[in-house]
Amino acid sequence: MRNPYVSFLFALSCAVLYASTCPVFAKAPTTAKIAFSSWRHRNLDIYLMNPDGSEEVRLTHHLARDGGPKWSPSGDRIIFSSDRDGAPGDWDLYLMDADGSNVQRVFKKESARTSPTWSPDGKQIAYSRWEQGKSFIYIASIDGKKEERIALGSQPAWSPDGTEIAFIEVLDVRTRKHKFFFPPKEPAWVRHHAWSPEGDRLAFAWYNRIELRQEDFKLETIYIVNRDGTGLQQIIEEGKRAVEPVWSPRGDALLYSQLDKNDMQQIFKVTLAIPASRILQGTGSIQPSHCRWHRNPNWQQRYGDD
Repeated sequence: MRNPYVSFLFALSCAVLYASTCPVFAKAPTTAKIAFSSWRHRNLDIYLMNPDGSEEVRLTHHLARDGGPKWSPSGDRIIFSSDRDGAPGDWDLYLMDADGSNVQRVFKKESARTSPTWSPDGKQIAYSRWEQGKSFIYIASIDGKKEERIALGSQPAWSPDGTEIAFIEVLDVRTRKHKFFFPPKEPAWVRHHAWSPEGDRLAFAWYNRIELRQEDFKLETIYIVNRDGTGLQQIIEEGKRAVEPVWSPRGDALLYSQLDKNDMQQIFKVTLAIPASRILQGTGSIQPSHCRWHRNPNWQQRYGDD
């Protein structure tokens, strides 16, 4: 079954659940790295780079499309989406070591799976699964042997404390009660949510309009909200569409994807204390679809010098 690679969200949500610890399979990078996907070689592949945008390394070289990389909590592996074993657009989930080696499919049974996120202990993943024209949130063991559907939604993000998953609505797994971050009257085009390292805030892309008009989606931009739904703050000015926010390990900056003046998709970085953005990739050729930070033990000093 064909699955859209990017599923659009119509609300923001959390599900309460629990998890626990992670085996080590390969050596993690010894310095902080950002994983991202790009069309720069006319094919969607996964790359690594330093936090300042230097020293790019291409990890995947498959003729199929590989995207949406997510670091494991221990930093030794990356999970990603690919259509390498099916027709173009037939996405599923794969694992590889941090250096791009040892690529393995997670599930033996084929299905349209995308948007993976790790549990903090590395034992489980949550992801979107496309079924009969709808996107559902699933959780599964990292070996792919246990799979459970938990809600209707897409693009899940697991909280740092392991108790919540952010996706299209708020679901308490124990009580089955639903709640929303925004009042029902508010516009509800919300996607690409990301937990802060402390788990107290969420960053996300929001089209802040009552009417959903295609010509106005360029106004979609980055916001931050507290975990309880208070303190909504716009981070990036409206203009060129800004999406896919990613927190720095210290929680004081965001990476995000935005069109530059030449309408090329670029990775930008904004420091939250000083709301001014700078481009990390200025060649005009990189078109990132997802990027994720890996924090090494010495990140705070290294990042502080950035």
